[in-house]
Amino acid sequence: MLVRNRLRNYSQKKGKSKVSRTYEMSRTWSNGVLEYWGIKRRHPTFRHYSSTPVLQHSEIDKQLMAHTDYFFWGHRSGKLIVLLLMVVFLSACASTHQSRQAVSDGASEKTGQREAADQATIASLQEDLAALDAGIDKAEAGQVAQTAVRYSYYLAEQYELVRPAVFHNVLVRIGLKERGLCHHWATDLMEQLELLDLRTYQLYWGVAHRGSELREHNSVVIAARGKRFEEGIVLDPWRNSGALHWVPVKKDTYPWQPRPRHEW
Repeated sequence: MLVRNRLRNYSQKKGKSKVSRTYEMSRTWSNGVLEYWGIKRRHPTFRHYSSTPVLQHSEIDKQLMAHTDYFFWGHRSGKLIVLLLMVVFLSACASTHQSRQAVSDGASEKTGQREAADQATIASLQEDLAALDAGIDKAEAGQVAQTAVRYSYYLAEQYELVRPAVFHNVLVRIGLKERGLCHHWATDLMEQLELLDLRTYQLYWGVAHRGSELREHNSVVIAARGKRFEEGIVLDPWRNSGALHWVPVKKDTYPWQPRPRHEW
C-alpha cells in the first residue's frame, strides 16, 4: 500500500504521466489477483478487470488482513509487487497486442455489434487465406477462417481467461489456472483445424525463440498445400487473449521457425 500510495500521490502532482498510467495498470492487475483469491466477487470469464468497479483502498486493506494466509511474504504490498514483476519477467509469449473488449451479459445491441464485428473478422481472414495461392478453395478458406476465429473465443471461455495474456500466464505458472499458455492455444487450435481435413491447405507448428524460458512462443501456421512454412500465415489466438491475431510469417515480429511434425 505504501508504494501504491506514493505512486498515486506523485501522479497527482505530475498529472496523467507515465507514473499515473503505471499506477492504474498495477491497480487493475492487483484487482485481478484479489478476485482470484476470493477477496472480490468473481465475475464472468473473458472480462476486462479494468471495467470492474474498484474497491476502496480501506476496504481492500480490511479484506487483505482477513486473507493473509494467501500471501507468501506476509507484507501485503510486497506480494502484489512480486506478482507484477513475475508478469514482466517470468511470462513467455509476451506481447503488447491487447485489443478486444468483452460484451456485457444481456446487452443484445452489443451482442449484435460483436456478431457483426466477428463476421467482418472472419471475412477479412478468409480473404487473406484465399490470397495465399490461386488454387485455394475459397469455401475451404471460409471454413478455416470461421473455425479459427470462433474456436479461439471458445478456448478463451474454456480457459476461463484473465486478461492480459501475460497475467494469465502467471496464474497458470503458480497453479491458479490449468491452461492458457501459448502452446496450449496452439495445441487446441491445431487439433480443431486438423478435423477439417483440409485439401488446399497444410498446417505447420511455428515456434519462436525456441528453448527460451522467458521468450518462447508457439502458434499455428497455415500455408497453401505444397508451399513452404515461410509463405504461410500465423494464426495466433494467445496474443490478443482469444481475439485471433493473424499475420504473414515474414511480416511478424517473432522469428518463426517450423517445429518438426513428430514434436507436435
